[in-house]
Amino acid sequence: MRITLRGLVPAALAVVGAAAAFATGAVAADLGPYGGRQTWRAPQNNNYYPPAFRWSGFYGGVQAGYGWGTTDATSTTLSTLAAEGFNYSTSGAVGGVHAGYNWQMQNFVVGLETDLELSGIGGSGIGGFGGAHNTEIGWLGSLRGRAGFVAGSTLFYLTGGLAYGGVTVDRAAGAAFKPFIEESAWKTGWTLGGGIEHAFTPRISARLEYRYTDLGTITYTSLPGNISDSSDVTHSAVRAGLSFKF
Repeated sequence: MRITLRGLVPAALAVVGAAAAFATGAVAADLGPYGGRQTWRAPQNNNYYPPAFRWSGFYGGVQAGYGWGTTDATSTTLSTLAAEGFNYSTSGAVGGVHAGYNWQMQNFVVGLETDLELSGIGGSGIGGFGGAHNTEIGWLGSLRGRAGFVAGSTLFYLTGGLAYGGVTVDRAAGAAFKPFIEESAWKTGWTLGGGIEHAFTPRISARLEYRYTDLGTITYTSLPGNISDSSDVTHSAVRAGLSFKF
């Protein structure tokens, strides 16, 4: 059988057409069914990030801690003008309540806070002549400013301002004797420190704070006791607290 060039051309064209149709169908099958014009969309991020804690607003709470300090006193016998010096340590627990208001400006926080506490800080010492001197701080309070910066849900701050408290000092002839004179006074002074506070929920935060407090000098003169006494009372304290935002 003779195969002519005129017969090969139509056959070759038919084979090429069939191959092209097959290839087009295979690519279309890989791409899936056509669903009309499509728009490109950016990948979606399904992670949820809760809003940052806001420190602005009123709050109140409780705190407790431990204080330690010193009393530096001088007692002068009026009849002889003999001066006896005392320098001794004091320590004890403190605890009470606090309340305040914060203003937040971006990552900075300023505020005003007050607190009131019962105190067990106290101690006694023996002077150069064998006399005994005792100091007790029965309660403490303060009115302070706070300023700090926020990192995430944590506030790092400084605090300071007015401090006040009830102080009692007494004198005895010796460690084994009862006091022959006692003086109580409401003293004012200053306090300064800082701390760290972390918000665990939108309404609850916990803090750890250190403050140094100087309640000034308590001075008294007793003619019947033949004594003039001057005592400088200072202490440090570390407090842990829990605050509730309103």
